[in-house]
Amino acid sequence: MFQGLLTRRFILSSLIVLAAVLSAPSLFAGTYLDSAHGSSSFGVLRPIIGNAPPSGFGYSQGNCAHCHEQHGSIQGSEPTPATGVAAYELFSQNFNSAVKTNPYAESDNFCFYCHNTPSSAQSVSNNDYSRSFGCAIDGPTTILSAMNLTSYHNLFDIWTFSKANFSWFTDYSNPCNACHNPHLARQNWNNAADPTFSAISKPDDHFNLWGTTETMDTTYNTKYQSPYCSGNLLEPAGSTDPAASRASTPDYVAFCTSCHTPTNTIYSTSLNRDLKTIDWSSTGDKHGLRVMDGSVSTKPPYDTPSSGTNFVLSCLDCHEPHGSENVMLLRRRVNGANLSSAITSLDGNGWGLLCLNCHIDDDANGSGGANEWEYVHHRATDAPYVQKQCGACHGGGGGPGGPGPIPCMNCHYHGGVANRADSNGDFRIAF
Repeated sequence: MFQGLLTRRFILSSLIVLAAVLSAPSLFAGTYLDSAHGSSSFGVLRPIIGNAPPSGFGYSQGNCAHCHEQHGSIQGSEPTPATGVAAYELFSQNFNSAVKTNPYAESDNFCFYCHNTPSSAQSVSNNDYSRSFGCAIDGPTTILSAMNLTSYHNLFDIWTFSKANFSWFTDYSNPCNACHNPHLARQNWNNAADPTFSAISKPDDHFNLWGTTETMDTTYNTKYQSPYCSGNLLEPAGSTDPAASRASTPDYVAFCTSCHTPTNTIYSTSLNRDLKTIDWSSTGDKHGLRVMDGSVSTKPPYDTPSSGTNFVLSCLDCHEPHGSENVMLLRRRVNGANLSSAITSLDGNGWGLLCLNCHIDDDANGSGGANEWEYVHHRATDAPYVQKQCGACHGGGGGPGGPGPIPCMNCHYHGGVANRADSNGDFRIAF
């Protein structure tokens, strides 16, 4: 009788806990059952443990046991894949901090056991941002493959910075968790029009989803213009309505500048230098809130800024979040058009292949060749530089026709200022 009473009490208490979970009031804050990993339809499902999947031992799809082994074993043995004792009762180590640059192997990061195809656990496909929200085709189809491209968010650097700056992040945390809370992150790529399906959590607000109500619309309103995806369709959900498009775009500026502030020093192991600081305020970069000199011959939809000054860009309008075939995480498709070729170096004028998707170069203006910028720099009505004394900036002495383009990165980078004075002695902010 006493045992039966305990059993009934246990069942009752379990039902109360389950009811509390299922009736959690805030969908925006999120619960595990709302998350992509907790979904009973497409959530976590480790397919092989010994001779049977976890479901063979009674674990349904989305169950915690597909990632966590509560007792270090299932049916008395350590399942595979495994690399010995792992923090948080995970089936493998969270992050191999001995690996400081790519290429990464599946075993270097716990997330790669699934976000990789084919994988040792659950194979999950993830297209890059350019394809998921920018109408690109082909490209990397997993997070691991994206992280092994030319440029990438260096996991060791994220891990090092997060330990020093975020109290919840420990020596045993996964660097992916700096931007994603795996127990809250939702599947956003097929719900692009609904910002409550956010996949990200701000590093300084890890236990809530970001972007559910914090959008480019709520922060910037008409100062933000979503880029084209294809034709007259706008990112991220293929709408023709600018208001709906900006309301569907998380405030990636506030998200990214949780780390990339005007003052934070972030060392890049990949680049062997400190990263450029980011200032999106009215005294910072001109792709932020700083007022630009003029129209700079911009292409649609940026040629008629409704703000009367200039548009504010979202970080992901130009950059991939995980990895890119281009340098500096530059997207391969921007504003409804693919880049004509990969940008593999910061030398020369290769950076201009990105710029010409939003700005009119000499070829589009009818005054010269593609990816040549003499018109916007020297001959447009709002050109910032008088066309004389070419050698002062270009080198080589100038002369009729002048020397070729100078490297874009001499002036154009986050926080960049042109060192040369124009004919009036004014210094020009270049970016």
